[in-house]
Amino acid sequence: MTTIADFLTNTEIAQVIGARLRAKRLEQNLTAAWISNRSGLNVKTILDMESGKDVRLSSFIKVLRVMNLLGLLEGLLPDSLPSGEAISTRGTIRKNAYRKLKS
Repeated sequence: MTTIADFLTNTEIAQVIGARLRAKRLEQNLTAAWISNRSGLNVKTILDMESGKDVRLSSFIKVLRVMNLLGLLEGLLPDSLPSGEAISTRGTIRKNAYRKLKS
């Protein structure tokens, strides 16, 4: 399978993710119709997702939930909040991003 890398376009990345999602669905021996029924999404939405077309993030989450794959999101964006000890030594947690000042 293709590796997701910076040189791929957004469309190509969506196609890779869709192909991986389809492979996971087939690995679990699930039909798009079954996922549609369980998630409340149209079969076309699921097939669009698998082909790399733009879909809502909420639709993607519904499919992951039905397939018991929500845990994969933890690896994608792990919680980056520091532990209590790190907060006490660091001071405060940043709440906003600021523009870089021109030098």
